[in-house]
Amino acid sequence: MKRILLGFLIVFGLVSCKDDIQIIEPINSENNTGPYDEGTQVGMYVNENWFDKKFPGYKKIAIRWYGYGDFNKDGLRDIVTVFASNGTREYNYQDDATKRIVVGVFLNKKTFFKLDTNLVYSELAGWNGANVSDVDNDGDLDIYHMTGGWEGSSRQRPLYYVGNANGAMDSFLFINENNKSLKKIVAPINNNVATIANSIIFDNDKNGYSEIYLSNGDYYDFDGKELIHKKLNIVKRFKGIDYDFRVITPKYADKKNGLVFLASDNFSDTYFVLKVVGNDLIPIIKYDVPFTKSGFTDATNGERDELYVEDLDKDGNVEYIIPSQIFNTTETPCIPYLQIIDSNGNDVTNKFLDSGINNPLKPEQFNASSILSVTGFIFYTFNDIDGDGVKEIFAASGLGYLENNNTYYFKLVNGKYSKVLHNKGWYGNVTNESNKYVTYWPFVDEKNKVIIFHVGEGSIDDVIIRNNF
Repeated sequence: MKRILLGFLIVFGLVSCKDDIQIIEPINSENNTGPYDEGTQVGMYVNENWFDKKFPGYKKIAIRWYGYGDFNKDGLRDIVTVFASNGTREYNYQDDATKRIVVGVFLNKKTFFKLDTNLVYSELAGWNGANVSDVDNDGDLDIYHMTGGWEGSSRQRPLYYVGNANGAMDSFLFINENNKSLKKIVAPINNNVATIANSIIFDNDKNGYSEIYLSNGDYYDFDGKELIHKKLNIVKRFKGIDYDFRVITPKYADKKNGLVFLASDNFSDTYFVLKVVGNDLIPIIKYDVPFTKSGFTDATNGERDELYVEDLDKDGNVEYIIPSQIFNTTETPCIPYLQIIDSNGNDVTNKFLDSGINNPLKPEQFNASSILSVTGFIFYTFNDIDGDGVKEIFAASGLGYLENNNTYYFKLVNGKYSKVLHNKGWYGNVTNESNKYVTYWPFVDEKNKVIIFHVGEGSIDDVIIRNNF
């Protein structure tokens, strides 16, 4: 195993039982206080004896699309991820239910993670990420585990498979009961597509329980006991014209602006902002992208990016800051950029972004070595680090905007986003030239000065942890 982080921690372990999953304190918790190493560390610590005994023949494989939140209420961001596989390298497609097992929810203390007591269950044959939210509104964070699927065109139908050729499998919601147990609730997928990482959990009907909104208009309604699979009524007519909406993706939700989706018109250069009203998903804004064959990244099987809705000029109408990519390019990877549109669908990017930062990122600004590299505007793109109520923008997937070997974030000053120094020195170089398929997904704990470059699909020994940036 590569060099490990010799830090100290506070961790809740998770172990499985027949119905619920109990959260317990690790045996050596009394030692989990004190200083921690600074600098860059490689690999997450795992008790090798425990792992080999519990999972003989398995590899410590980490899967992209983690979730995060403050489980133990210490003010630090905790990360939810997964490892353990004896199957194929393909994270979505499994030909045997025992090939990959979810074995970890890892809690954060000074960037250090201990994996010797963990959530363990074998029902899941694929992994497509985790979302963290207080679904039942009881003050404790819950975990929604999303599945991958069976690749129906070339692989034999698995015995556990419950869907059609879309490759869908059941997902799971774990309700946190006072951080003492996690109650597992099945999210039945039935005959629909697999749930994916850009789901949003939000109480749109204001009944005290959040719904889980998926792509393509599916959602789960929770009544405190079970999840009921439902579907939004997608209105495909805008100003008297019918459109062919594709990649209908939940992107943003808050109490003030409600629940917002984005969609393309049949992968063209025309896009829509849609809002959930009751059980209807209604297009409210039509806009065009500034670069042909581009748009928010999910339109090209891209990863979970974000969206920010804010009245930037305080005129009573909100603007939409939309991370996008140019995917019609001979360069690799696709080139990320930001677009800002107003409530009428007008492109107002130049009005709100200083010149110099209103252009697409360059490959060297987001460590681009292949099409599979991080996209530049996903995970921690928007965060209010100064507490003024308006979120700052972090390019390069939360790492900062690279210029002259320093990184910057964008802050709204006098109605326009401008560069503000984030850190001296570039700390985001995580390309893997020896294996272009090893990609990294940044996890940022701004308060604790920590960045974890989580591997997209690979060994947890390849995870990069940067302290005190």
